[in-house]
Amino acid sequence: MRVRVKRLVGVYSHSDQLVVYPDGNKAHIVALHFEAEVISGDPGLSNETTDFGYFSMEELQDMEFLGRHKERILDTVGKHSEALIK
Repeated sequence: MRVRVKRLVGVYSHSDQLVVYPDGNKAHIVALHFEAEVISGDPGLSNETTDFGYFSMEELQDMEFLGRHKERILDTVGKHSEALIK
């Protein structure tokens, strides 16, 4: 998909997001979350995506999410005037 970034929603970094690799290397995750508008293309599947869909806010309430993805969705629809730092 081709998108146009509308705004930076937030910068997310939590102490529990430390990844330790088998070789001993460590990485601390810092996620930048953007709101974007689709310019062209369609969603597709890949080795990281098995399905996709569009859901109402009510439907999201009972869904399971990986990590803090639900928090980021709620922050996006919250329309904060400035980017959040969490």
